[in-house]
Amino acid sequence: MGSVWGSRTMIKYSLFAFNIVFWLLGTVLLVIAIWSKTEKGNLMDFNSMAIDPATILLIVGAIMFWIGFFGWVGALRENVTFLQVFAMSLVILFLGEAAVGILAFVMKEKVREVVSEHMFDAIRAYRDDSDLRDAVNVAQRTFKCCGVRNFTDWQENVYFKCCNEGIESCGVPYSCCKMELQVNLFCGVKIMDYKEEDYCTNNIKYVPMNHLKSDVGEEESIHETGCLVTMEHWFNTNLYSIGGAAFGVAVIQIGGVWLAQSLTHKIKSVTAGYYHQHK
Repeated sequence: MGSVWGSRTMIKYSLFAFNIVFWLLGTVLLVIAIWSKTEKGNLMDFNSMAIDPATILLIVGAIMFWIGFFGWVGALRENVTFLQVFAMSLVILFLGEAAVGILAFVMKEKVREVVSEHMFDAIRAYRDDSDLRDAVNVAQRTFKCCGVRNFTDWQENVYFKCCNEGIESCGVPYSCCKMELQVNLFCGVKIMDYKEEDYCTNNIKYVPMNHLKSDVGEEESIHETGCLVTMEHWFNTNLYSIGGAAFGVAVIQIGGVWLAQSLTHKIKSVTAGYYHQHK
């Protein structure tokens, strides 16, 4: 009986410690996401979910909050129902992740097309959403890229389009620039060699790739390759590391299910023994 109780206590507090951290992280993400969406005045707007970092944080935070809550309360109170909800939630999440992974592998071209479409949506909405703007800037600086296919994709944004007037026309965001040690917010401005009579027509949509200004200094040079290309290269280069991380997450999820089921079994065993002794 003592060993059973000891292992039960160990499982209980291991499950509790893991889930209280998981729940707290979920709570933090939820608070940040709700604050961000409230500041932007679009708390209930989920139309732009794929390109809205706050909405993505909200969904991830809600899932973590849900799973973590049932996990730590179920472990602390030894509530079999809560533990079963926790285990079932982890199983559903695991199966969903596996399904997404398999579909992404089987339908590579379709995934690439969807990702490309959402990246273009992000370019078009760059100046409309501060969170999205920050996410795009971080991505471009991290992956040393500009645009989706190449830097001319920024012509999709009304502010950077060469045919429009404004300080940013015929330019790209500063995050496209190669300089790393310091940030120059004016880097990328008027970077394209543009002639209105040649390119401001309905027939020619983009300024050609080779039409960068020739007098641009090294401190203002930009990355010309698109982020879709560089991200694909990064993914293929780090495929084993990504696979290892995915495997680690799967092990943690399966371990959580095992701990919940083990604790449930021990609770039921102790309860059954108690009733048997007092018959």
